[in-house]
Amino acid sequence: MSEYKTALEEEKKYLERVTEFLEEQIQGCGIDIKGQRKNLVDIRREMYTEGSRYTDEMDRMAELNQYITMEAVESSQYKHKLETLKKYEKMIDKPYFGRFDFAEEGEEKESIYVGYHNIMNDDTYEVLAYDWRAPIASVFYRSELGPAKYIAPYGEIEGEVSLKRQYEIKKGELEYFFDCSLTITDELLQQALGKNTSSKMKNIVETIQKEQDQIIRDRENDLLIVQGVAGSGKTSIAMHRVAFLLYDRLESGLTHNQIMILSPNHLFGEYISNVLPELGEEDVAHFTVEDIFEKYFGNHLRIRNRNSQMEYIIGSKHRQKVRETIAFKGSKAYIELLDRLVDYCETHMIKFTDIYYDKEIVVDKDTLKKDFLDNAINMSIVKRLNRIERIILEKIKPLEKEKRKEVLEEIEASGAYAFEEERRCKEVLNEFRQEVFNQLNRFIRVNIFFVYKRMFTDEKLFNQLAKGLDMPYNAFQMMRYSLRALRPECIPYEDGVALLYLKLKIEGTNLYQGIRQVVIDEAQDYYPIHYKVFGELFKGVQYTVLGDVCQTIEKEASHTIYDDAIELLNPKRALKLELNKSYRSSYEINQLAMNLREDQKACIAIERHEEAPLMQKANNEEDLNEKIVNQVKAYKAAGLESIAILCKTKGEVHEAYEALKDQLELSILSSDDTILEKGILIMPIYMAKGLEYDGVVVYDANAERYKEAFDKQLLYIATTRALHRLSFIYKGQISPFLEEAIKKGSIDKA
Repeated sequence: MSEYKTALEEEKKYLERVTEFLEEQIQGCGIDIKGQRKNLVDIRREMYTEGSRYTDEMDRMAELNQYITMEAVESSQYKHKLETLKKYEKMIDKPYFGRFDFAEEGEEKESIYVGYHNIMNDDTYEVLAYDWRAPIASVFYRSELGPAKYIAPYGEIEGEVSLKRQYEIKKGELEYFFDCSLTITDELLQQALGKNTSSKMKNIVETIQKEQDQIIRDRENDLLIVQGVAGSGKTSIAMHRVAFLLYDRLESGLTHNQIMILSPNHLFGEYISNVLPELGEEDVAHFTVEDIFEKYFGNHLRIRNRNSQMEYIIGSKHRQKVRETIAFKGSKAYIELLDRLVDYCETHMIKFTDIYYDKEIVVDKDTLKKDFLDNAINMSIVKRLNRIERIILEKIKPLEKEKRKEVLEEIEASGAYAFEEERRCKEVLNEFRQEVFNQLNRFIRVNIFFVYKRMFTDEKLFNQLAKGLDMPYNAFQMMRYSLRALRPECIPYEDGVALLYLKLKIEGTNLYQGIRQVVIDEAQDYYPIHYKVFGELFKGVQYTVLGDVCQTIEKEASHTIYDDAIELLNPKRALKLELNKSYRSSYEINQLAMNLREDQKACIAIERHEEAPLMQKANNEEDLNEKIVNQVKAYKAAGLESIAILCKTKGEVHEAYEALKDQLELSILSSDDTILEKGILIMPIYMAKGLEYDGVVVYDANAERYKEAFDKQLLYIATTRALHRLSFIYKGQISPFLEEAIKKGSIDKA
């Protein structure tokens, strides 16, 4: 018998042993759950029966508290057992996916199996498989054969790796295995990457690479920045990092409700929502900047979503002017301008008045202003105003007491009935108190929108605030240009972010004080002002920041945004890493993507060869639509499941949909959607960021539509959405950026 067959038989026996153990555990969990369910029912029945026996309230509460405690303990055990059962049922088909043999210094060799969760015999303490997040499992992802080490809770462990092995197990049957030297072999990776994509992001536990594992397990840095090319697995790595931190909760104390993910839109949040549950963890909260704005402003102000901003930039005839205005309002200079506006509001915009109670002065305006400006403990403006309000209301209490006595005497003298005295007295006192509130409301309430808008209408004030700042020469003209759009019911996205910053500075916040870990995705899309807002919202948290500067659309691609993030988030310790290997697209599609990238840093394409991207010229509109239909049908015939038709603007999406809907079963993906369907989708390119499809068709990629540097970034994003097939269909002249790619041999021209 060959060496492989002998090893295969041994591995099959081990798998059989582990599977039998899991089956026993599943059966035992089922019995325990049944018993615990009965116990819960009995406790609740007894609680109702026994509680109703007592006539004394104190006795009844004491008895009920005992039952409530018993029920809480039993419920917790029941829930834990259900989670354990669910975990074992998931693992029965594939208990583990890898193994390495490790001999700790001075110890005998041990076979370490790696799976999705720990499998341990509680009677013998034998670990049949380790959770992929366990410290020792890092050896599987990071080490070659030979000397290796890992960080355990009690220190660094050194030893020797003599074997690394990976398995293909399906429905509890070992199909084959192969030995490898360094982390995950290309064979398994190629197999995983060659599959069709799904409507939700999947976990990558079985194919985590060395450089990815280092990011996932990082615990040293308060700010971890990952710049990664499209398809490098940034977002997936972030989700696995969250799963690792939750697994490591004994050390970190972190729970799922202390983590927040800032997503570019709800659609993307839905796309990644499956990863953590797949890994056995509860999903965490996903928010957008628009969600946070709504949380603070409610229905008083409405912000346009970021996709509306993108559509405006792409479709505007004054695109450059719009981009410059948005960049200015997101800049560090604008942050300083807003900080100065807050100072101005504090010293000049709050008009204190003397406070009277029944014509008697309670406190004069000069005293109020002095107390307000005396801010030794650094309270926000609104908190200080609220404090003044409380002090004044305390000051009038003795006056109210005197007034009450006076009013009662007057009512009695009038001969009113006794039962009317209290009511009339209360009415009179309420009138006096309301007058005090009316006086307070003249200065106690700060209208954030009014404060912000003042900069747009008062040129003298703007110039005063802007003095000495590094600003565009036409900064105030930019403000006046955008004034018309500044309406409470529909605030431009960039102004919404500025208003949110103002509100946080003027009012202060503690809404997110329970958050300890924040993941920021699509970091390149944010401006310095966003990071300043995040710093105000989340105090003392750790950040994982992910982005690709080449997927920036509305501004110039620049790595300086990461430097801005470090400066504005101000962590104790920060680390910036780069991922230059793309796993999403075929080698041929990646070659085209490299030709379209704005920076010249090498992108390493994985050696998965498929058809080269295709360029087809159409004679007219009708021919264009016919070629798109034929191409999509060819994709379907080739077995591709998810297909996207990508357009430049929302207007083009609707035009294309009307032209194609009778020949293809397709759906428009809009910014309001929260569910990703399989099949044929049509959408603007900017909405496809972060998503992936088996096949992509770019609609009418001609020289008229895609001619500026801005458009080259759109083509790069469109290209990097495709896993297996990519087509550009156009009429007229081809985009110059694609023409250049043809010359380099990156595209087949039909």
